[in-house]
Amino acid sequence: MKLSEIYEEMIIIDAWNKLEEAFNETALLSEGNARLDKLIKESEKAVFENFGIDTGDKKYFIAGSARLYLYPGLVEVINELSSEISEEKMDEIPIEPGDLDIIIPLNPKLWETLKNNVSDKLDDAGDEYSFNDNLEKGIFRPQKLGLTQMDIEVFKEWNPSKAGGEYASTVVGSPKEIFSRASKFNGYYYMSMFDVINYKFQMDRPKEKRIAAIINDYLANNAQVAKDKNIEPRSEESLLKILSRVIRMRYNPTSSKE
Repeated sequence: MKLSEIYEEMIIIDAWNKLEEAFNETALLSEGNARLDKLIKESEKAVFENFGIDTGDKKYFIAGSARLYLYPGLVEVINELSSEISEEKMDEIPIEPGDLDIIIPLNPKLWETLKNNVSDKLDDAGDEYSFNDNLEKGIFRPQKLGLTQMDIEVFKEWNPSKAGGEYASTVVGSPKEIFSRASKFNGYYYMSMFDVINYKFQMDRPKEKRIAAIINDYLANNAQVAKDKNIEPRSEESLLKILSRVIRMRYNPTSSKE
């Protein structure tokens, strides 16, 4: 990658990080999603305890759409946009999360810890075979083994194209890139907003550069207006509006003029 491309990448990711931080500020003042909270709480014993992971350590991240549920109203906005701008019908994101995907990459020792901890808990030969077979593929499904009643899955890498369907042609960053961008919120690491939106709405580099500029302009102007009027910056409503705008750019470049 050329130096100029590396610089562009840094600008793009920095803009999305700032937008993510702004969303986090509003989410701290809102009531969390009860279903997501239950899934995460259940994962502490079913997943993190078995892997020997302290959730405060960056050795994992919660992937997929989970981050969207942290911000009230965002799932509804994404679904409306999907229906509005996609020529092909896209699956709607459920209002409540039905499952939880956790990525534990890069560290074979953690998966060996899982094997040692879970093997002792399996009495059924069929469960043991299923566990070992999935382990070789870099997959852990505690619900299938009777270790939890909730749909929680663990993978060694984040690759939505393996699920097929509308994501069959989805291209995402390398495991190391996605892992490095994961950020902590309320004690847990989540896949970055950039990577969530990128896999939901694939974007090319020219549009990403323009989107980064729009995000930076919005945040700077919003902060200045808040200072001048002595009001709280970055309301939930305005953040949803700016995110809607940049997502529309993926499909309609002229929408950036709205």
